[in-house]
Amino acid sequence: MSAPAPRSLFVSVTAWSLVALGVLGVLLALLTGLLALLIASSGGEDLFSEVPLFSLMPPALIWLMHHLGLVAGVVLVASVAAIPLGLALKQRQEWARVASVWVCALLALLHVAAVPWQWLEVDRWFESMRADLPWFARDGLDSFYWTTQLSGALFALVFAGAFAWTAWKLARPAVSAEFRVQGGDPGSGAG
Repeated sequence: MSAPAPRSLFVSVTAWSLVALGVLGVLLALLTGLLALLIASSGGEDLFSEVPLFSLMPPALIWLMHHLGLVAGVVLVASVAAIPLGLALKQRQEWARVASVWVCALLALLHVAAVPWQWLEVDRWFESMRADLPWFARDGLDSFYWTTQLSGALFALVFAGAFAWTAWKLARPAVSAEFRVQGGDPGSGAG
């Protein structure tokens, strides 16, 4: 009988991170759902039209505010799925490792794809604000344009890199061997 492969701290931290993010996501989804119900019971569309600053928000954020119930549902489903995935990853179940690799790779691609979309979205947002501002206020707004664009792109690319690295690390032979040798035995080894 071969000795069990050492359990990496990377897998344990990734597993517990999934569980923690899942629990926090469920709480966020419940709060978002409550906010959606509060807005709907307060008149919904009328409430948004009464707040002048609402029209200054980016178009994607306005869309999200109008569809908070959908956002709450998506966050709830993803969060509820993350909890058992994290627990199975902690127990070194192979299906959880494979699923985590695919999920992280997909999230990395989505974050990379979000950069040009975000660039266009912010550009349209600044254009619409510029059109409504007097000439003396436009210079102040223009000074934030590049900072907003570059920091948003950097933020998305950092997350893409983190997800890609996690997928790559989980796909490495050393981590994969942990799952084959352990065979889903949650009681063996430290973790």
